[in-house]
Amino acid sequence: MKFVSRTLTALACATGLAFALPAMAVEKINIGVVTGPTFVHTVAAQKFKEEVDKALPGKYDVVVHHSAALGSETQVLQQLQLGTVQMSVCTTGPIEAFVPEIKALELPFLFSSYEATDKVLDGPIGLDLLKRFDKSGLVGMHFLDNGFRNVTNSKRPVQGPDDLKGMKIRTMESPTHLAIWRAIGANPTPMAWPITTQLQQGVLDGQENPISVISAGKLNEAGQKYLSLTRHVYSALVFVGSKAFMDKLPAADRKVFMDAAATASIAGRKFVRNNEASQLAALKAAGMQVVENPDLAAFRAKTEPVYASLSGDTKKIVEEIRKTVK
Repeated sequence: MKFVSRTLTALACATGLAFALPAMAVEKINIGVVTGPTFVHTVAAQKFKEEVDKALPGKYDVVVHHSAALGSETQVLQQLQLGTVQMSVCTTGPIEAFVPEIKALELPFLFSSYEATDKVLDGPIGLDLLKRFDKSGLVGMHFLDNGFRNVTNSKRPVQGPDDLKGMKIRTMESPTHLAIWRAIGANPTPMAWPITTQLQQGVLDGQENPISVISAGKLNEAGQKYLSLTRHVYSALVFVGSKAFMDKLPAADRKVFMDAAATASIAGRKFVRNNEASQLAALKAAGMQVVENPDLAAFRAKTEPVYASLSGDTKKIVEEIRKTVK
């Protein structure tokens, strides 16, 4: 009986000690994206969460804040620098203010296919661009797709640049995109996403985005009657991390995060490419008038002067891209 008593006493003490010890805190990982749940940004962020939960169960609480709940892409990037937000899936346009060389990817008619973009982004050029994020307090983790950008508007079918003359076209908050649309002859209006209300109210005549965004954003229901398949700029997305946060991670956990971003990014590319044809068909069926073969030669001629402003590393990167994709 004494043995049983001592055993029970020991168990009671051990149990009491266990309750006295604080539970291991679960670290919260905030991912800020500006798009809604059906957009590739959010789909990829959710895939990242699944991968981290699977590899490190119970260690991190990954929360995806969609629909600009944490602010515009520029504001989220600023929060990444401060370390108050840990991750984002962000369009390259706003990144230009933080990593100027990224505008090499944003130049008009630089890429002709997804095969060409993969060759660049998954090769030495893409790796070099991702490394350049460090100097701005960011971590470039992996590239994924937004798709090729096309122009929509509420006024008329667009066959060539002259059809856009004077139109108020929403662009991203990017000097390169503003230069492109000024060269075309439109009236570019930089504005953070979402822009549905501005389109509905006629504050904007049109906008430019990939098919995936036009579809997920239901822009045809916001008065955008006309779509022209200009494919004028390839729009990459980047899985971006906060350097302040990533530098504190144990090496093994950092590898898990980088691998999860890579897996999520490849899934994001497939999501965009596999759905593009059906999304375009659905837009047509919903009544959107589509110009499938606009005068691309005229658009190229109008936007070629944008290349004349390039200098330094950005100019060298563009030259390397052209050699790689020729």
